[in-house]
Amino acid sequence: MGIIHAYPLEAVVRSLRYQARTPVSFGGAKELTARLRLTATDAGLSIGDGPEASGAALSLLLAISGRRAAMNDLSGPGVPALATPV
Repeated sequence: MGIIHAYPLEAVVRSLRYQARTPVSFGGAKELTARLRLTATDAGLSIGDGPEASGAALSLLLAISGRRAAMNDLSGPGVPALATPV
């Protein structure tokens, strides 16, 4: 669709942190992010340990939320793990 929208970075970072610590059973990505290091290059934020997946905070949030549209915006050895179900 090509719809582009800007979101406040603070809200995206808060959502990324929340999603990363919430268990999958509650709709989160805790188990997925437990094996990765997420680095938001636009926010100076790193979450977790392991192979790194880096990119914009919004792209990371979309990826750990199961939205594959942003996968091409990410880089690093941890990116393939984002496509692997927990």
